[in-house]
Amino acid sequence: MKNFKPDKLVQQRSSAWLKLGGKLVTRIVEDSDNGISQDGEGDKFPPYSKRNAGVGWRTIKTKKGIKRIFIDSYFNLKKAGKATPKGVSSSRQVSPPNLRASGEMLNSIKAQKATRDSVEINYRSGLKVMGNANPPGWTKKPRRNIYGLNDDNWEFARDFIDKEIDQKILKFNRKKVYFDIKA
Repeated sequence: MKNFKPDKLVQQRSSAWLKLGGKLVTRIVEDSDNGISQDGEGDKFPPYSKRNAGVGWRTIKTKKGIKRIFIDSYFNLKKAGKATPKGVSSSRQVSPPNLRASGEMLNSIKAQKATRDSVEINYRSGLKVMGNANPPGWTKKPRRNIYGLNDDNWEFARDFIDKEIDQKILKFNRKKVYFDIKA
């Protein structure tokens, strides 16, 4: 015989929250690799622009005078595997866009600080994440959001928590339990 308070039923172990957080991080990264946004219904990322795909040579002013440089589009650079600094592994996938030029931004998403009622998903490259989620209007960049959870991932989290609560109910159903409804 054990006294049991109903509010304890919904509280989970921090390890369960950490496990959920890890699974959600994996789902966010996999969605991004498949070009799926974390907005509402999980819209597809807009494709990379092919505009000015072969811009060519330009003359620019520098502190030392005039300099000729070759400018190419991100689409062409990524397709050729040259969108990252030398020595950094890069993804050549351009369709669908996957926000994985070097992998640094997606690899920096971590689940941490789990408590008995929540887990924190940390975006360590937060400026990059928010720059893709809400680009400034003057850049005319399309929105590619990996911040937050889309509807499918919310449903996954809800199902995970439901299963955890169901397991607790089954555990306490096997024993005689007296509910203390005083707060």
